[in-house]
Amino acid sequence: MLAITLAPATAQQGIKVGGFFLPQASFLYNADDAALDEDLFQREILPGMAGGLVFGYHFNDIVGVRMNLIYSQEGGRYSVRRDAFYRDDFTTRLEYLKIPIMLGFNTDPLFNKVMLSVYGGVQANILTRAWTYNNNPVLIPATPEGAYRLPSARDQHAFWTYSAVLDLGVDIFLTQRAVLNIGVRGDAGLIDSEDKSSTYLFTSGGRSGAGNYWDWSRAGNASAQTFSINAGILFGLTYTLGKEVSVTPSESEALN
Repeated sequence: MLAITLAPATAQQGIKVGGFFLPQASFLYNADDAALDEDLFQREILPGMAGGLVFGYHFNDIVGVRMNLIYSQEGGRYSVRRDAFYRDDFTTRLEYLKIPIMLGFNTDPLFNKVMLSVYGGVQANILTRAWTYNNNPVLIPATPEGAYRLPSARDQHAFWTYSAVLDLGVDIFLTQRAVLNIGVRGDAGLIDSEDKSSTYLFTSGGRSGAGNYWDWSRAGNASAQTFSINAGILFGLTYTLGKEVSVTPSESEALN
């Protein structure tokens, strides 16, 4: 006689709700900046935090769609050599409301406590706040000659952008419906995060006018695009709202 024991089945089909937080590292990449002398001018990683809500629907136990509503603290940092021993750090801090829509799948959860999941898609990014600062309070960043009104940090950056997003993770069942999510999430901008139409006002030789803000800081190349890149470790919890699953704790079958 052979006894066959079946673990409780899991409920994945249905509506998903949940939340997560995401410690992350951010980077602003620009080709002009990357071409500068690396000893004098260095791009650096900026730590930040993101978090938000999860909404989704699983068509079956394997395939589903997800939408998030995320607050994300990101941006970029660079340092400039002051002398042989010290560097001055310049930080651009950007805060976004992000709305990713992703399609993905997970491994079959039947009889398992752990699933592997892969989700990918596109993400809308809405800029809510921006500011810049440096580690040397007496340092005054260079400004265009004759400028008397510079755009704010928020005006220097695009209000709306979009990105590609990828989420790779492990889902651990806490109950039949509640799942602990642990994974790696990253997104990369597909369009310029800077607003190249941003202008400043100037007075020169008795004449007033407006100039393009980004020309002088992009080596005369106003078309050089800056892309926001972010990656971090995701910790979350999701719950499935759906039909009850019949649970058969054990079943014995006599085999001759």
